[in-house]
Amino acid sequence: MQYNIIAIGSELTLGLSVNTNAPFIAKRLGQEGYSCNCQVSIPDNIELISKAISKSLEEADGVVITGGLGPTVDDLTREAICDALACELEYQPWLAEIIKERYGPRTTPLPEITYRQAYLPSGAKPIIPTIGSAPGIILEKEGKFVISLPGVPREMEEMIETEVVPWLNTRYLINEAYKVRVLRTTARTEASLEDSVKDIMDSLKNVAVGIIAFPGEIQLQLLARGQSEAEAEAAIKNAEARFIERLGPIIFGFDDETLEEVVGTLLKQHDLTLSLAESCTGGLTSKKITDIPGSSDYFIGGIISYSNDAKINLLNVSQQTLARQGAVSAATALAMAVGVREKLGSDIGLAITGIAGPGGGTSDKPVGLIYVALSHQTTSYSNKYVFFGSRDIIRLKSANAALDMLRYYILDNIRAIGGAVF
Repeated sequence: MQYNIIAIGSELTLGLSVNTNAPFIAKRLGQEGYSCNCQVSIPDNIELISKAISKSLEEADGVVITGGLGPTVDDLTREAICDALACELEYQPWLAEIIKERYGPRTTPLPEITYRQAYLPSGAKPIIPTIGSAPGIILEKEGKFVISLPGVPREMEEMIETEVVPWLNTRYLINEAYKVRVLRTTARTEASLEDSVKDIMDSLKNVAVGIIAFPGEIQLQLLARGQSEAEAEAAIKNAEARFIERLGPIIFGFDDETLEEVVGTLLKQHDLTLSLAESCTGGLTSKKITDIPGSSDYFIGGIISYSNDAKINLLNVSQQTLARQGAVSAATALAMAVGVREKLGSDIGLAITGIAGPGGGTSDKPVGLIYVALSHQTTSYSNKYVFFGSRDIIRLKSANAALDMLRYYILDNIRAIGGAVF
């Protein structure tokens, strides 16, 4: 089965919001064996939305729409579906009662506009919301389907899992089985990663491999096909094993695993605590660490030492080091790592200093120059990086480089001796 995705909202076409719904839908339905032909964003305009729906139904078996189902005047998806399919909107009093219940007890009546959400295209089946108030829509006509979901990610995702996937699976028999596996790596570039594994890629049968770059990581995305689930599973396991053997620890995780999750697991496994000293990243690395539930088991805290005075007063970086080497230097990064470890009493101190831009660079110290240092009792060392991109991208790459440096340190030094902390 092939389908198109339409994301509705002028905020998307104006660049004010990022469309995260379409990738989720494509990935989730892809896991069931359904192929997305294309993804488009359409502004809040009935005529344009209607044309996109009609075009999708000409090209594919159906369309999945996200957005435009709320109660306000710019929520036009219901009307556009009717325009595309030549049907009428019909008020559903029972659905209005459910919507009213979703808002809970109130001292004042709901605005009448709220009940726009109780209108459905004739013949449509509603998806009753359990999160939010906007019902989804499933409609079949002439062997094609239209599925319309709210634009709020949590609401959309819940409907995909509980209603859309089961509904599609009752109507479409997939003749092939699909398996998807993502290998997440810290390779520096797409080209370098492809050069390392191209012979494996070329030799694989029934497994398609994509190499996709993200700030701070490069992914190998594997899609295996087979006549049965077992056949697809065997193909993807074989491919995965070959890539793991070739790349080793450059692969830090799989599927949805993040670098901060992997690092947190290693710290916890080996009973290690961590503290961070950040300059140019401004606390981003600490945020990534503390985004992980349970990180208080191993993360002591962080110090954002943006100014030289903060480095001196909070981390005991010497004035002589700053005067001779500068704030962006290996010596300063090392002093910051030692300082935060001693100040907060952690097993490991990790520090980042650099020039995130867009200004502040020189010929000797360009924008993107980053130093990361690690201190663990008697062992301290630093790495130098030069990253390219916007200020946000450089900061994100710097945070990921620090986490990866910590990961390699644990793998190379602590895991190698059976987990003992030295």
